[in-house]
Amino acid sequence: MVDRTVAAMPVAGPQASGTVREERAAKEPRAAKPLAQDPPGDQVVVGAVLQQPPGFQPRPRLLARLNWAGRGVSVLTGWQGVGKTQTAAAYARAKQAAGWRLVAWVNAGNTASLLGGLAAVVDAAGLSDGFGQDAPDPGRAVRRWLEADGDRCLLVFDDAEDPDMLRPFIPAGGKAGVLITSTRRSVASLGTSVPVEVFTADEALALLGGRTGLTDEKGAAALAAELGHLPMALTLAATIIAEQHLEYKTYLKRLRNLPVEEHLTPGQEQPYSRGVARAVLLSLEAVRAADHAGMCTRVMEIMAMLLGARVNRELLHAAGLAGMLASGGEAVAAAAVDRALTRLAEWSLLTFSVDGQTIIAHRLVTRIVRDELVHQERLTTACRAAASVLQARAAALAGSHDRQAARDIPEQVAALLNNAPRPESETDEELAGLLLRLRFFALYHLIELGESAAQAVAVGQQLTADFERVLGRDHPATLSSRNSLAAAYQLAGQPAAAIPLFEVTLATQERVLGPDHLDTLTSRHNLGVAYQLAGRPAEAIPLFEQTLAIREQVLGADHPKTLSSRGSLAAAYRDAGRVAEALQLFELTLEAREQVLGANHPDTLTSRENLAAAYREAGRVAEAIPLVEQTLAAREQLLGANHPDTLTSRENLAAAYREAGRVAEAIPLIEQTLAAREQLLGADHRKTLAARNNLATVYRHSGRPAEAIPLYERNLTACERLLGASHFKTLSTRKSLASAYREAGQPEKAGSGGTRSPLPELVDQVEGEHVQAAAESREPVLVGLVLTWMFRNLQPWHEDRRRRVNRTGGGRVFVYSGTIRPLERIA
Repeated sequence: MVDRTVAAMPVAGPQASGTVREERAAKEPRAAKPLAQDPPGDQVVVGAVLQQPPGFQPRPRLLARLNWAGRGVSVLTGWQGVGKTQTAAAYARAKQAAGWRLVAWVNAGNTASLLGGLAAVVDAAGLSDGFGQDAPDPGRAVRRWLEADGDRCLLVFDDAEDPDMLRPFIPAGGKAGVLITSTRRSVASLGTSVPVEVFTADEALALLGGRTGLTDEKGAAALAAELGHLPMALTLAATIIAEQHLEYKTYLKRLRNLPVEEHLTPGQEQPYSRGVARAVLLSLEAVRAADHAGMCTRVMEIMAMLLGARVNRELLHAAGLAGMLASGGEAVAAAAVDRALTRLAEWSLLTFSVDGQTIIAHRLVTRIVRDELVHQERLTTACRAAASVLQARAAALAGSHDRQAARDIPEQVAALLNNAPRPESETDEELAGLLLRLRFFALYHLIELGESAAQAVAVGQQLTADFERVLGRDHPATLSSRNSLAAAYQLAGQPAAAIPLFEVTLATQERVLGPDHLDTLTSRHNLGVAYQLAGRPAEAIPLFEQTLAIREQVLGADHPKTLSSRGSLAAAYRDAGRVAEALQLFELTLEAREQVLGANHPDTLTSRENLAAAYREAGRVAEAIPLVEQTLAAREQLLGANHPDTLTSRENLAAAYREAGRVAEAIPLIEQTLAAREQLLGADHRKTLAARNNLATVYRHSGRPAEAIPLYERNLTACERLLGASHFKTLSTRKSLASAYREAGQPEKAGSGGTRSPLPELVDQVEGEHVQAAAESREPVLVGLVLTWMFRNLQPWHEDRRRRVNRTGGGRVFVYSGTIRPLERIA
């Protein structure tokens, strides 16, 4: 596996030269907080669940209907401003207070926010590996998991627009609760419709009286009628009346006298009434009157430009420091930004998530702010300011380990593009360049995250086409975009589409920049990576050799990129069966990294583990063991005993011990790893199942089948529930369990499970009738091809598709060895 990474375009402008970062080895997925089975108080809360706003009016009948519906899918439908999201948030907060295992909030307004939200759920729930060999697809991973194990789990899809976009991610069964909010009647077809209406007269009077302290029920009733009993508008009105100590009739007079045509363009298609528009505009005027520095005004403009995306405090803090929020372009400290946000929340123009980090503005409010910008012919200026802030934020996050912040970037870019001026209107060249660069940053972060290959491909295809149209096929920015598209195809498991793009990019750079240019070297390296991943090491080797020779000459023998080239060439030699040459390069790379980076640098640890893997493949396990022992000790000291990389090293050491016949030393390591994975990831996580299978297999081959049986039984139950009875891993586990029964002297329990080959069922599922015919033909060549395909693609309980043989136990064993990477990490 590799991390298909590209570098972002330089921020100087769309015509600036772009560089591409090389392909690098994938990092071990982080151990996200698991969903604990016991105690129920251990929760996972994901997404921006809204805080309860001041003066919130509970709607017990709606909540009772949702509670009655319980598991399954409920859809809150109604006009904008009737309180669908607030009702959903109240329901989510109640489930969080009740100790539900999962409370997840996903913005479903567009593809970027939907997929980003589902990816956050995957991370938090420890599902980041998914099941089987599907391409990265967080939405379906969440769906499968909730269908299998969704008890006391709530998934909220807020502001859904397109039922067809949402449908593939909704659990088809199980015990999970799913709650959807939408203004679209068509979305109600996804579940049980729960209509949300405007306030009743009593509810409106309760809100107004409670917030203002006034007892004038007649005046309150007249105001409620003027605003159509719409909860959002009534909340804004009550806030101004309370803040400015007004009477209802005074506010009503101001409301009716406000000249809407001075703020909004008549005749525009607007999803709100003039009364609602007046209420919002009155609140904005009140804020602006006290906003001498203009901070509140500019915050609301940025919120309007990012309508539909998650906006966190850090982005607005960055805007303040960049001089985008204060008059005169002065930098503003984070504390001052926070005070402005608090003020806007006090005026009910903003609200916050439960953790206080996400800022939320109602769609109606931000839509009116945007329409006002259009009327004032300031939309381009506001868009340019938001784009500049977002570009700086996206660049700062390049290479960051903050995955949620990186997920925000594609979502925010998509929102900005949706709210920007249309190309035929007032867009200027500067803004057009900013938007192009932002789209490139969005693609960069999608590829770095590796969570939505299809989305990355779609973004990359359109972006590359636009660069070719605007700048030409040979422009550096176009080449960088094309390289990124190739990386997206590679991420999607489409090497046939990736390799031609890498080839074209390299040929163009050799012609335009020269064969020794640094960008050309990077492209040559990336093409070599693509060839190697496609199983074509013979074509990768000359590319790596050429790149290494030039880098040694230009950069020096110990430069990080030179070391990366040497490690990649070593891996290609190893894959091509040139073990002696591979070992020599692995040894040189490790020696150089120890000298340049230090013995415990992450890249040095990777090189040490790669050399150990090469020694094991060469049958020199005695030389491999000290290297893995040293790596494990370093990772335990630096990362902790239960860090994912530490667990991987521990499993690699156990595998080496087994190969050396030191099974007694291997078993405690595997037992320790299984206990850690169960604690960190949960009993049914893919890595936990793999560790449990490894331990059971070692027990069997150590003559301890009775201890293996409960482990196999537990895995079989999990596989049948999570993957289905006919999945290859389920069949494999059933077969292993039957063998353990027989070895333990319990043949009556084995039944036919251990004698029936899973091959016919397997090939029928994955390869269709042609492979099935090959299997049934009994022709040795055809059957051999099928078996080869199986072992390359569907190996049971084995994480890096590398087969290991237990040379002492007498059987073929698949073990976890995830740190043994085909390619070196790129510095």
